[in-house]
Amino acid sequence: MKLRRSGKGPNGQYAMSVSTPGVSESPQTIGQWIGVIVVLALFAMTGLMGSLTVVAGVRHLLSDEQLLPVPVALLLIAVGLLLSAIGIGYFYFRYVKKPLWDAQRARLEARYPGQPWMMRKDWAARRIVHSNIGVMALLWVWNLGWWGALAFIGTVNRDKILAALDSSWWGYVPGALFVLCGLVALRLAVAATWAHFRFGKTTLRLDTLPAYAGDKLRGTIEARLQSRPDAPLKAALVCEELEWISYRRNGKTTSRLDVTQRARVEREILVSLVFVSREKARIPVEIDVPADSLEFDIDSEGNGIRWTLHVEAPDAKPPFAFTFEVPVYLRRP
Repeated sequence: MKLRRSGKGPNGQYAMSVSTPGVSESPQTIGQWIGVIVVLALFAMTGLMGSLTVVAGVRHLLSDEQLLPVPVALLLIAVGLLLSAIGIGYFYFRYVKKPLWDAQRARLEARYPGQPWMMRKDWAARRIVHSNIGVMALLWVWNLGWWGALAFIGTVNRDKILAALDSSWWGYVPGALFVLCGLVALRLAVAATWAHFRFGKTTLRLDTLPAYAGDKLRGTIEARLQSRPDAPLKAALVCEELEWISYRRNGKTTSRLDVTQRARVEREILVSLVFVSREKARIPVEIDVPADSLEFDIDSEGNGIRWTLHVEAPDAKPPFAFTFEVPVYLRRP
């Protein structure tokens, strides 16, 4: 059972709420029920709006009148499919996949009592993967929505926009800002895509499962490097405490994540230890775990202790950096 800091009350003190990892918590107050209903309604509306957008795009695409250009109709269909996937996907993962995951976790807990590191599939397989594909996908989804919205608004309100631009040069300012934001996001998406295809999936193969406090974390990183770095690589084993804090300001409830570093161990990896082949490079990692460490423990709300291994070569061409969540635990009696 864990205490969660919920935010400062009128007396300046932090209110604490109790959360029990592994136990699904149902709403306890009217405010929580309203929050759940609002979230469900928002995702339902997103799915419905996406479905209606797809239907509208298909109708315009197949219509003989061609009210919208074909590229705009195709863009409408793409945006509608995205919104539908978000709305329907939420209900699928919440009411279909999550019960399956919970049942699988219960079976693993019964099979491996007192071994929480066996609850994660990647840890149990001693194979932790770092990839930029999530960031890349998120950026491209954002770009698709942003540029799709600009194209849709520009097409529907074309005459009004041209009239506003003719009446005043200041009308170009908001349009330029919208386009500039889109170009920045597009630049980030292209960079993330390049990094993904350049490095692909980087894998940490664990030799120690888990890494015990007072012992060492050992493993080998397999990365898609074409040559050895010119300078030693930098490795850091970092322990952080994560805490989601909810507080009310001006009648609105806001949440933010507080990250407090509890421990950090650094070391260099000599270039001579890096083995490079035609397919990949192998980087051996051996780093001390402090004896007074807290063990890895993240609850269902995202609060707790997290251990991460960071390996980077800022002076390499091109520079690279990898991050892995690693299992660090106290020895069991």
